Amino acid sequence: MTDFDADIAGEITAYSAAGRLMARIIRPTDPVPAPPMVVLHGISRNAEELARLFSPEAERTGRTLVVPHFAEDAWPTFQRPCKAARPDQALLALLDAVAARLPGHAGPVDIFGHSGGAQLAHRFAMLYPHRVTALHLVAAGWYCLPDETMPYPYGLAPGTDRAGATWARRNTDGLREFLRLPISVYVGSRDVARDPALRTTPALDAGQGRNRHARARAYVAALTAAADRHGVPARARFVELADCDHDVVRAITRNDLAARVLDARRIPS
Repeated sequence: MTDFDADIAGEITAYSAAGRLMARIIRPTDPVPAPPMVVLHGISRNAEELARLFSPEAERTGRTLVVPHFAEDAWPTFQRPCKAARPDQALLALLDAVAARLPGHAGPVDIFGHSGGAQLAHRFAMLYPHRVTALHLVAAGWYCLPDETMPYPYGLAPGTDRAGATWARRNTDGLREFLRLPISVYVGSRDVARDPALRTTPALDAGQGRNRHARARAYVAALTAAADRHGVPARARFVELADCDHDVVRAITRNDLAARVLDARRIPS
């Protein structure tokens, strides 16, 4: 019996002090020796749709997928670790559960995240860079910049409250290792709306831009500058999706986003 026998496929549930997290495991017929790709949904919580759209590309490339679902009743907030919610702990428990079920996938993982999922993905990687091999971030509403002059949660300066200072320190501890990760930041050329789901504050607008397109560019610039300050190779890249807005389904079906993400490991970094 191999790690990829059919009776092992399907759903998995992980338990942690933070709460229960369910996920779908999608495994190809002919797997390749590459890390699993964790696919994180945004606030629409369309995990099933993402699983369906990514599945053909997983089969084509031989990549194993793990698609969590942060159910709204259990996870009203999942975009970033904070006092009210610890999605990072749930995701750690899920990775451990996947490793127990599929020992061949016990190492670090690639992570894809769209919108709110991109927020969780980059914050998780900042806290646990040793658990991540690559990041694919699609149109986050805003970012935690690797900038120690900007107060947390927009940057890594401690700020004025004790909780913010603690989180800033936790994110700073692994910053050098985080900056070594290959990070692809995707955004649609037409993702410029200031819709109700977009966080807008004067400080955020001034520090990161007024829309997701501008904020994606600002994040890549901040990653590149931080890598230079820390003396590590800059590995962040900005990828514009032509004629695309914030709709991840259109990005996948019209801009081949799933294929581009899963093919990234075939391209020398």
